[in-house]
Order: sequence, then C-alpha cells, then structure tokens
Amino acid sequence: MSTKSALRVLLVSLAALGLAGCGDDDPTGPAAGSSAVRVGHLSPDAPAVDVWVDGSVALSGLTFREFSDYVDLSAGSHRVQVTPTGASTPIVIDATLTLEDGKSYTVAATGLLASIAATVLEDERSGSGDASVRFVHGSPDAPAVDVTLTDGTVLFGAVPFGDSETISVPAGAYDLQVRAAGTSTVVLSFADVALAGATNYTVWAVGQLGDGSLDALVTLESEGTGSAAIDLPAAEAEVRFAHLSPDAPNVDIVVDGDGVASDVPYLAVSDYLNLPARTSSVQIFATGDTMNPVIDATVTLLPDGAYTIAATGLVADLQPLVLEDSRTGPNGSQTWVRFVHTSPDAPAVDVQVAAGPTLFSDVEFRQADGYLTVDSGTYDLEVRLSSNDALALEVPNVALVAGENLTVFAVGLAGNSTLAALAAVDAP
Repeated sequence: MSTKSALRVLLVSLAALGLAGCGDDDPTGPAAGSSAVRVGHLSPDAPAVDVWVDGSVALSGLTFREFSDYVDLSAGSHRVQVTPTGASTPIVIDATLTLEDGKSYTVAATGLLASIAATVLEDERSGSGDASVRFVHGSPDAPAVDVTLTDGTVLFGAVPFGDSETISVPAGAYDLQVRAAGTSTVVLSFADVALAGATNYTVWAVGQLGDGSLDALVTLESEGTGSAAIDLPAAEAEVRFAHLSPDAPNVDIVVDGDGVASDVPYLAVSDYLNLPARTSSVQIFATGDTMNPVIDATVTLLPDGAYTIAATGLVADLQPLVLEDSRTGPNGSQTWVRFVHTSPDAPAVDVQVAAGPTLFSDVEFRQADGYLTVDSGTYDLEVRLSSNDALALEVPNVALVAGENLTVFAVGLAGNSTLAALAAVDAP
C-alpha cells in the first residue's frame, strides 16, 4: 500500500472545521442509558427535509449532502419520520428504530425521492491504532463499485448501492480510485486522501453517475459532533494534445463527448488542460466531421498525472500515443530532455550530440525514451540511423534551459525530406 508523507486534504479540512482534537462534551459516544443518532440527507433529488422523532420535529431544514449532529435519545424503540421542511406531509420515510444502550447510529436518507429509503448504520466512535475507513455506496444510479489504489489493489470490493464495508489502514495519504466492480474502468479518483491514526471515517459516494454529479463526502465518527461533511474533491490530471500525423487534415478533439479543441493543425501541441482523473473516451475527428472519428480510444488518467496524447502515423494507420509527462523540472543548472519518435517511415534512430555522446539509442517509431538529465546550454544534435549510423537529420542550436523539461519529437517523413524536430516544453 503506497503511503505518502504529507497528510493534506482531510487533515487540513478537519483542522479548518475545528475537528482536529475537538468535539462535543461526549465525543466518543452517548450518555449512559442513551443512544446517539445523527441523520444524513443523501437523496439527490429530494428537497430540504425535517426529521421527526416520536411525533415531534427534532431536526429542521436538513439539505442534500448535510448531516446533523449526534443527538442523544433514550435506548429503545423510536419512530423516525422524514417530511419536506415545514410540512407534516408527505412522509417520505417512516421507520421504527430500535436503539441499543451506549451505541451510536447514522440514519441516512438515500435513493431518489420516488424510492427514498432509510439506510441505518451502527457507528464506531472510539478510535485506536490505525485509521478505520467505512465506505458507503449512496449513489442510486451507479452500479456496484470497487474502491482501489491506483495500482489496482482493492480496498472495498463490489459494493452495491446501499451497502457498506469497513477496513483499517495505516495512517497516511492515499490516491484512490472508484471503479466499476470487477473492471479497470475508473469513474472517479481522489488524490492524497489523508487518514490519521486512531480516527474513524466514513466515505460516502453521493450524487448520480448519469448527470455527472457523482462525488464523495467524508464524515468523522471520532472525534467530533458528527455533523461535519467534508467534500472530497475529485482528482484531475493535466493533458495536452499533439497533432503529429503528417498527412492528416486539421482535427477536432472530443473527450467524454465534450469538445476540448477544434481545427487543430499538423504540428500543433496544445497547452495542458485539466481533465477528470478517470477512464475517458478520447475521439479525434477531421474538422467538421462529428460522426466518423479517425481515433477512438479509451485512456485512464491517474490522479495528479500529466500526459501528452499525440495523434501519430499516417491516416491509414492513425493511432494515439499516450505519454506520461513530468511537470516538475530539475533543480540547479540542468535540464530534463526526452526524445519521441513519431516519423512513420523512419527506421529506428539514435540521437547524439554532434561530435559528442549518444543521448538516445535505437528509438523506434511510436517509442519514447525517458527523461535524461543534461547540463543546460545550447547543443547541436544529430539524428542517425541506428542500423548504419547514417545521418538522417541535423538539429542545430537546441537550447536546453536550466530547470526545464523538454520533449523533442521526430516528425514528418524521411521519404519526402520533411523529417524534422519539434520541441515542446513540459515544465515549468
């Protein structure tokens, strides 16, 4: 399990909300002879609601994504009803709860209004040792999901709507993915989710998959009053697009049905765009054509990742090349540089400093060598055929700037003498 040293997202949020080391007079459970109950509104299309206990309004005006404080009730049976705020009808939830002495509960209104129901969970409010994490699937139109690390390690497996699971994990920060159960399809990602030891959390999947509102809330069962519902922001990735197909027309680029760039010419490399870190459909169309994509690919973007997606090859064999980029440059007087071979008719090549060392060896079409650390300065480079050392291209006066990351693409065609080099700055 990958643990990061910085505990950022949750701990900062909890401290800002006054929850780090704070709580009510009884932060870990109800008074003797009582039970503690909080109510959460997780029905995405329901209005604000009032909560009635034994015929009287106990909580008023609870809105979607909001949780109440824990309220102490006498142990035993209680009738809990939910109505629209300010009204006694219609009663959208009517349930009798049997509460045990000394225990704490969450009653969550889940599902769409037409089929709204009460999800009742017993809460553990005394923490010790590792972090305790409970996952509750509260998105009514989402299928069963796995919650995983980015390497595919399953933390919660095949959890259907309305169900929950609890695990313990070492304190630390985690990159998490929500996947369609049993698949590698990522529907949602979270970066640097920070979990403190001896603390109990619940992660609630809320909203709807179909309208793009699916996301997550985190509540804290120990310590605190129970009412703080912290948004867990969906992670993003940085993506840029490159048109490197020498015989293709200008193109339009569509990601998950939304146009992100139009009328992109050959040799254009876009700025980085922020896109959701998930499994996305990437389609590239000849400009003006909305029906027949020349590239139709599925790409999974990792939280906080950076990528170049390049259209490569001739039109008859057009394919995307997905590169993982570094957006953090080196310190001091050095440059990171890499070479990417995108010339469709050129054989494997070496890249070397003129009358100097070879930087990249035997790089084939659609292959990229990793970043190489080079002293900053201006260099004359040569691209030579790996098979016989014949000079294929001279690239004079390449400026390598201290602190930059640079990608050099071999572009064009060797056969018609359009072979050239195209440099793109990856960082800063």
